[in-house]
Amino acid sequence: MNDRVSAYWLSYKEKVRKWFPEYYKLNPPATEDEISHLETVLGYEIPEDMKTLYRINNGESDQGLGIFYGLRFIPLNEVGQCWVGWKKIIEGGIEDFNDFCTSNPEGVIQPVYANEKWIPLMDDSGGCHIGIDLAPGSKGCVGQIINFGRDEDDKYVLAPNLAELLKLLDTKFEENLQIPCEQDDGIDIFLLDQGHLTDVLKEIVKKQQTNS
Repeated sequence: MNDRVSAYWLSYKEKVRKWFPEYYKLNPPATEDEISHLETVLGYEIPEDMKTLYRINNGESDQGLGIFYGLRFIPLNEVGQCWVGWKKIIEGGIEDFNDFCTSNPEGVIQPVYANEKWIPLMDDSGGCHIGIDLAPGSKGCVGQIINFGRDEDDKYVLAPNLAELLKLLDTKFEENLQIPCEQDDGIDIFLLDQGHLTDVLKEIVKKQQTNS
């Protein structure tokens, strides 16, 4: 698993460096102290595949434009800050929000607005994330990758684990190196299929379910 995380991440980020250098603003590797500090904040150990990823790059800089097709790779200190924010929301009561939440497929994700065992890895700067689920539903798997956040009531398993998510992103890039893009102040906007990454991944999941 860890070797696969490394291989797919190194392959993916090299493509970004070559084709969209404006988006290649990665931080140096996370230190073991930074990893331990996050675990102290969370109150539990983070998965080994997440450690592997962050030991290569501790997210991207605050000038980063979003190396994951426009979604920002969150540094560990910001992962902790974001998680603390969600914890406060949970403690304030989310029952009214839970009523609108769904799991796709049914039973794989807890149908709640937020959960302390969801770790954000990517951020769209609008309060929505892609992250690791360590408290899945009865039909789910620990470590599955899901969407959650302010506007993400309908939650999907976007990939079974982090390695498979990175493989998917790398494969999509490989399939079409001329990624569709628009211009903003002379800078290419790095998009996947002209859409928000989370929405595109949801559509991929839906197609897979239809074809299975």
